[in-house]
Amino acid sequence: MSGFSLVEMLFYIAILSFSLLAVTETLITVTRSYGVLRAALHIEQEAAFALERMAREIRDANDINDAESVFNAHPGELFLVTTNAAGAARTVRFYLDNGKLSLKENGVATGAQTSAKTSVSNLVFRKITTARSKGVKVELTMQAGAGQTARSERFYATAMLRDSY
Repeated sequence: MSGFSLVEMLFYIAILSFSLLAVTETLITVTRSYGVLRAALHIEQEAAFALERMAREIRDANDINDAESVFNAHPGELFLVTTNAAGAARTVRFYLDNGKLSLKENGVATGAQTSAKTSVSNLVFRKITTARSKGVKVELTMQAGAGQTARSERFYATAMLRDSY
């Protein structure tokens, strides 16, 4: 007679169960890691875009409207006075709107600078003033993902106003 005994069957079932458990754990870990990496990618791309836009507008600005701006507090607002390519007066305002970094040009909302994939949890502008120059330091904290794949990163940028150095 050939076949398997009950002890052999239990042994093979135990080995198969441990193998399936190892494969399942590996798939769960890979999926979780992918979620964390995707959240990090969204944060990095959107923070780079937002900070570059803010730094460019600060560098091009002629002055900062202190009365309209909110410094050293969250949520901060930055109101810049500048000119367009034709030399006409132009205003630029950065602010938070429901966790999204938003921009207004000449009082007209041009839309969010960040997407629905991320949210801004901290936005602080710090004015830098010396005898010869003016500038702004930006502190930005962005987050993305949910649950175990949630990720949050803090970013800083500093820019000096045009012709102020």
